Amino acid sequence: MQNIRLIDIDSRIPNLALMQLSAWHKSQGDNIGFDINNPDKIYVSCIFSKNADQARGIKTLYPDAEVILGGSGIDLHKWIHPGAQKIKPDYNLYPKMRYSLGFTTRGCIRNCPFCIVPEKEGKFQRWQHISEFYDERFKSVIVLDNNITADKDWFFENTNFILEKNLKFNAIQGLDIRILNEETTTRLKELKWDGNIHFAWDNLSDEKAVRKGIHLLKDAGLNLKQNIQFYVLTGFNTSIEDDIYRCNTLKELGTNAFVMQYRKSPYTQALARWANRKHLFWGIDFQDYQRIPTALKSRDPNIAVLT
Repeated sequence: MQNIRLIDIDSRIPNLALMQLSAWHKSQGDNIGFDINNPDKIYVSCIFSKNADQARGIKTLYPDAEVILGGSGIDLHKWIHPGAQKIKPDYNLYPKMRYSLGFTTRGCIRNCPFCIVPEKEGKFQRWQHISEFYDERFKSVIVLDNNITADKDWFFENTNFILEKNLKFNAIQGLDIRILNEETTTRLKELKWDGNIHFAWDNLSDEKAVRKGIHLLKDAGLNLKQNIQFYVLTGFNTSIEDDIYRCNTLKELGTNAFVMQYRKSPYTQALARWANRKHLFWGIDFQDYQRIPTALKSRDPNIAVLT
């Protein structure tokens, strides 16, 4: 039996890989968790590259332990042990867990230049059925798929399970507006959502598909302002004018923009502060938001002024 410590450097939600490693090692008779003293082995998960040095520094704190570093921020090609990749996660690792978590597919049909998925996960493939990682204690299921509707039959088979169990559902990585059709949109309306339904508008050239998809969502009876949100990529290969145009167009079409910053700048930060707060996004135009006097900015941390 080994004593194994888990370290989660920067995950924003419960860490699926660590939960699967915990489940697999427990099946081998090992003692594993976040609070294991004098460990023989340590798994360190680092999602964001900005925290890679912090993750590597763990080795100096535990010179006698085998330290295994993983995660997108460290190595795009390292996977967890094959025996753990499709095991049901150990949800007890996170006592406040309230949803089942997993992948129904891996990879993506796209090859976006800003995205690490093609290098990290390879070609699009079916992975697990929701029933394989579903826990009856929870009333919600969240999937981490990169493009869950790319295999329509598999998407319907998995969401049939959600409907049969009367569960809430969410796909936090977002849905692909470019392949949305009436049949898929009807299914989105049938599901009970745990949070907003997310799409993305990364390139101005996709405007026609975005407009068509929004009309499909509206015709299906989905509440565009209340339940739909579009990730808007900035700081990669778009101009200031392009970014403002996409946000304003989404607003004109009756739905929400959420600015994602590939590289931060005073401009992208200001746009994000405006768009990502619904009371500002719907209450004031960005052009007027930029003109708010500096004196007001000092009294309201939500206000940013471009100079």
